[in-house]
Amino acid sequence: MLFEDFLCKKCNSGKNIQFMPKKHFRLELGKAAKLLEKKGALIEIETPSLLILRLQGMQIDLNASGKTTAKTVDKENAEKAFQEVLPALKESELKIKQP
Repeated sequence: MLFEDFLCKKCNSGKNIQFMPKKHFRLELGKAAKLLEKKGALIEIETPSLLILRLQGMQIDLNASGKTTAKTVDKENAEKAFQEVLPALKESELKIKQP
């Protein structure tokens, strides 16, 4: 799983940056949370379908589908934070679903 496996775009409101996976997959968010905590992320909410955390001073929402939203309008900072999240996504991927 690489940065290129995601589409990066502003959300419709223009207040957030979204990273949308190009392929369908599922994440084990509990495992991702543990890995991200080790990297210094502050876990605010953890459920099987949604993980909300703080990393690099911004809120990041991570869905079990891999859709990730950085609560910032600064695309460069959002991309840096997402690069830190990517290894945890790769380690917590369950299986690829067929579309």
